[in-house]
Amino acid sequence: MQTNQNLWLAKRTNFFYGWIILPISTLAAFFTSPGQTYMVSVFNPSLREALDLSLTQLTGAYMFGTVLASLPQTYIGQLADRMGIRRTIFIIATLFSLACVFISQVNSLVMLFFAFFFLRMFGQGALELLSVNMLPMWFRDTLGTVSGIKNVVINLMIGLVPVSILALISIVGWRKAYIFAGVSVFIILLPIVYFFYINRPEEIGQVVDGDSSSTSTKSIKIEAPEKEFNLKEAMRTRAYWILTLSWFAWAAIATAITFNLLPIFTAKGLSEEQAAASFTVLMVASAIFQIFGGMIADRVQLRWMAFGALGLYGLAIGALIYVPISSVVLVYTLILGSAQGLWGGLGNTVWVRYFGREHLGKIRGSVWTAAVAGSSVGPFLMGLSYDLSGDFFISLIGFAIFLFGLAVAGIWATPPETATL
Repeated sequence: MQTNQNLWLAKRTNFFYGWIILPISTLAAFFTSPGQTYMVSVFNPSLREALDLSLTQLTGAYMFGTVLASLPQTYIGQLADRMGIRRTIFIIATLFSLACVFISQVNSLVMLFFAFFFLRMFGQGALELLSVNMLPMWFRDTLGTVSGIKNVVINLMIGLVPVSILALISIVGWRKAYIFAGVSVFIILLPIVYFFYINRPEEIGQVVDGDSSSTSTKSIKIEAPEKEFNLKEAMRTRAYWILTLSWFAWAAIATAITFNLLPIFTAKGLSEEQAAASFTVLMVASAIFQIFGGMIADRVQLRWMAFGALGLYGLAIGALIYVPISSVVLVYTLILGSAQGLWGGLGNTVWVRYFGREHLGKIRGSVWTAAVAGSSVGPFLMGLSYDLSGDFFISLIGFAIFLFGLAVAGIWATPPETATL
């Protein structure tokens, strides 16, 4: 898999090759879209109509498929540690492409369950995991800023996905639209990875961050592990459990609110058009704050980023409940955008800076298991609360309180060499 051709190209670049890895990582993250909630939700009406499903059946298949999809993520991360991201992404992206073709052929609830399982396991889970692990192999001191740049581009790109896919469905139908998505992953992402991706800078005689002397004069001390932690050692630290629980909660709450954002806003009196437009506003706000979140991650202790991101998300939910209809979209999206900026900067840096590169895939895979599982549980709990109470108030209040509690706990998520269980 590591061809002479792509090494020839890499060794003859006159600049740090990490700047080639950055757009590849960005592209890989974008191509997870067919397995992400924001794209799957566009197909929901078509799936319900084609298969004659109730909303409970559809969301149930999505929930159980996602729960099972979360289980292999630790082992996929371990596979990437042993084989390298380059070989692993070939396997995952190929299977993900086939999963897109598979969902285009579903004709029953059982087939739909398996389709959701494959899409979520290979797309939202594995391919996303591999894409976020690319940059820590190449950047350390500037990882936050570089990741912020990546997140800005991704947010702007995915902001166009729902509208584009909806237009494509109207032209070719939902089945061909999913085939198109799968073929795009196969014929665009895989050749780029084959010809241009390199696992680590050491493979081509470079070092992390390029010329290390350029970062030696930085006045800000970057948190770095004193040793390379394996998963068992990481699980004996307090920071691992605080952060993993935070990732579970963030995924659960973010997915639940995104899944129900349209009825939440319409219940406050907004039109469907205004509610739908809030997604675009949120993506723009998130893109703006992502770069600042990355820069902050290179300059402050990461535990304070956990405190800030979780606390701001709690405030955003409070705004969703109490801010008047005239300004709720703007206030909610601005606060949530700033929270996502901090969260993105934290997520892209904390695992490698706390636990090292050697076992990053397996450690992050275990966290991904919690996050993917959370993304399945959140919408179910919110839907159950709505069915029992008749509105979203109770679940939103519960989410906000839980986030504030995690924000306080985040202060104790210190580097593992100074705080273990």
